[in-house]
Order: sequence, then C-alpha cells, then structure tokens
Amino acid sequence: MFSKLRFTLLLPLAALLACGANPTPSAPASNYLNLTGDWAAMVPSTLGAGAPPISDFLGALQSSGGTVTGTLRAISLSIAPCVPFSQDLQATGTIDANGNLTLAIPMAGGTATITAAIAAPESYTTGTWQIVGGACAMLSTAIQIAEFAPATGTYTGVLNELDSSGLPVAGTATNVTVALTQSTTPNSDGDFPVSGAVTATGACSGTFPVTNEVVEGGVIMPVPTTFSTGVLVGGIIPTATTLIADFSPSPACGSQVYSAQVYSGILTRQ
Repeated sequence: MFSKLRFTLLLPLAALLACGANPTPSAPASNYLNLTGDWAAMVPSTLGAGAPPISDFLGALQSSGGTVTGTLRAISLSIAPCVPFSQDLQATGTIDANGNLTLAIPMAGGTATITAAIAAPESYTTGTWQIVGGACAMLSTAIQIAEFAPATGTYTGVLNELDSSGLPVAGTATNVTVALTQSTTPNSDGDFPVSGAVTATGACSGTFPVTNEVVEGGVIMPVPTTFSTGVLVGGIIPTATTLIADFSPSPACGSQVYSAQVYSGILTRQ
C-alpha cells in the first residue's frame, strides 16, 4: 500500500516539474554586463597569403539585459572583398549572466556567428567566429574581441615623418597635442562621430581642425562613405589611454619630404 501511495504522489510532482512549475529564476538586468559602446572583433594575425575572407568586424553594439543588437562593418583583405566595407551589417544576439556572448550577423548570403566569454569589456577577450554559407564563408576561427572606451581627452607626444622604410626622417620631429571629443551615441552606420583639433609645433606648426571623422572599432578615420582624407587617423587601445596616430596637415606645412606628408607616432592621454 505504501509503495502504491508513493508512486501516486510522485506522478503529479514529476508532471509539475516537467512543465516548469519550479523554473530557474532569470537573472536580474543588473547582473548582465553593459555592452553598449564601440566594439571590434578581429582575427589576431591576418598577414600573408593566408588572409581570411573577413579579418575584422567593427562598429556599435547596444545591450539591454541579456539582449544585444548592433550595426557593424566587415573588413575583407581580399583583392575582391566578399562584402564591401561601406555595407552596414545588422547584428543580433544575447549575453547571459556569466558573460557568454553570442552574435549573429547576416552577410553576403551567409551568417557570421561570434561567440566569446566577456569578463571585462574594455580588454581583449578570446573567442571564435564562423561564417556559414555565402561569399564570405569561413571555418571556426580564433578571434579577439574588445570594447573601446571613447577617445575623449587630450593626447600629447612627438610625431615624425617616416621614410619609405618606416623610419623617422631627421629634422621632422613635431610636438603634437590632440584634443578630441567622441560622441557616445553612434550614427546610423554604427560610427561614433569625433571632433577636435590638432596643435603642432616643431617641423610642422599650426592648429588643424578634426572634422567629418568618426571612431569605429577603436579606429579614428574619415567618415567611411565620404572617402575623404582625414587630418587625423589612427587607433586607440581599448582603454583609450594611448593613440597610435597618423597626422596629415592640410595644407601641408614645413619641408615636405614625401608627396603624402604624414607625421606618425604614439600619443598618450593626459
């Protein structure tokens, strides 16, 4: 009799559990990382004949709780890119309370899937991406992914013109101060507008405005769809404390050594 009664009681209990009568509570919104900002995912080494169809995804992500959306661009190093850099790619995905990120990006007739376990957004994290189908198809590939803090602040350092070997040209040392303000709101292309001024003294002297430029995936560049030449191009590290800069004064100043006058070097945020 006892066995029959135990069996009778367990049946409805099992049915209730199977129907989710006691579901695992979902994590509160405060337990999810905030991924809203400027992001880049990249294959760590893309030099040589074995360069993959896609080497980088750059652009803006937004997150709310465990839901992630964004607008990205892809960089292809192929002579005939499988997707143009000017094309906006819409990303959707999720992040769980443990920081496990999954993004799906439809592109060129296929879908790229990025996965990574994010612990600290403003530092490089390893992950993978795979592109199934379409012109950009790739097998699962190891990547690095990071969020980039806004390039807002004053950066200073010494830049030099470089010769064809990438070495500083004697007599071209220029003290440079770059004051930048980056919008924290992306435009419709997933770019973050940036403005400011470059003040130079030395072999090149003058103040040059930074206008019609954006930050995308930690890269400072002219608005991609305008194909114009920027006064300042370069890249920041994820914490935005260091700027690897190319400064092209317009108009050119000083003694122009090469047809394209560019002063290059590293600037540090003060």
